[in-house]
Amino acid sequence: MRNLSLPALTAVLVSTAAGAQTAPVTAPYTVQTQPGARSGGGTVNDVALWVNPANPAASRLITADQNNGLFTYALDGGELQAVTEGTSSSVDVLGGFPLAGGTSAALVLSASPTLQGLVPYVMDATADGGGLTRLSPTSAPLDVGVTYGTVRMARLTDGTIQAFGGLVSGGGLRQFLLTPTDGGVTGTPLRDLPAGNVLGLAVDPAYRALYVAQQGQGLYRYGVDADAGTAGTQVVGLGDGGLTSVGRIALYEASGVDGYLVASDPSANTFVVFDRRTLGRVGAFQLVQQDGGTDAVEQSRGLVAFSGALGTAFPEGLFVAHDGLSSSTLTDNLKLTSWGNVARAFTPPLVIAQEPADGGVDGGTGKDGGGGSVIIPGDSNPSGGGGTDDDSGCGCTSTSVPAMATLGLLAMSLLVRRRRS
Repeated sequence: MRNLSLPALTAVLVSTAAGAQTAPVTAPYTVQTQPGARSGGGTVNDVALWVNPANPAASRLITADQNNGLFTYALDGGELQAVTEGTSSSVDVLGGFPLAGGTSAALVLSASPTLQGLVPYVMDATADGGGLTRLSPTSAPLDVGVTYGTVRMARLTDGTIQAFGGLVSGGGLRQFLLTPTDGGVTGTPLRDLPAGNVLGLAVDPAYRALYVAQQGQGLYRYGVDADAGTAGTQVVGLGDGGLTSVGRIALYEASGVDGYLVASDPSANTFVVFDRRTLGRVGAFQLVQQDGGTDAVEQSRGLVAFSGALGTAFPEGLFVAHDGLSSSTLTDNLKLTSWGNVARAFTPPLVIAQEPADGGVDGGTGKDGGGGSVIIPGDSNPSGGGGTDDDSGCGCTSTSVPAMATLGLLAMSLLVRRRRS
């Protein structure tokens, strides 16, 4: 039998890896929220994580409720606070926002259909019961009169803090520069992107990338800089890469350049994992009951993937998913698990940024440059590997990281056989 040439072998292996589909693995959740009388049920649209810098174990989850407003929960699942001055379709939080007068706070933006705009709040780490308050009683929503369905914030590599909002009327995406003003925050529009109906957003400053989940289309990448133009590149379309539908998305930052992009697939009740460097599909998982029960996460409308340690309960980071059909609470709720549970469900395991230590490890937020011990596989140069400096292109490949490793080993084996012959 004639041996394949190295280029031919490479083509065969890449083609095989690209077309391979594997069944989703399962990971157990360990905590779930218990909605109180104020929060009603069946109406959660999004979730965000505020990390308490003084005590990570006392961090808060914030839900956007399309009928009732904002609600905060402790990491043990207990409801703490309700802010019901307006409905909310999406929420995000970013720590260390500079306020007028030289102070700083965690800024929370709520996409409010009733208040029509992006409404600013702050999270007070010293307050009892949740600490979420309007930035100023008189602070007007950003871009007042416009309805947003999705909002995300990020601190970019140039030091600016920017916000991205998915427009409801007509679709598309608007990008803002956020600056503090007396008693509030100003959002200066920078550009609009023709991004269709936006369901999910994730920002990766290290790769200058803005990821957008577009309804009925799939996952797209845009340049994050305001001068990057308006053209996007499709990362994966629906029906490709095991993605049957697409909802909210989240970035798991294992280090400055390594990690994963996690996309909710509500139709399949799964979460699809893509390598942060290559954007190749790694696999998919479902979140299920720890005891093997039937209350698995279904029809998810929000997720969080956080790499920092959050006290003794979540020393290996945190994954949170909204469950649209929770049989245990007879309404929707949030399911929480250690990122380590998700990582070890895969073979080989996914990277875990925070290794457990005695008594837990204090970690910061990925958005705010949080620290902690990290495992950094491969080269840590963000312009190498699968990263790209192209503002609009996609530095991606359809081959997963394990497939690439297999390809390298087989290629080396072929070379050795040639030399021996």
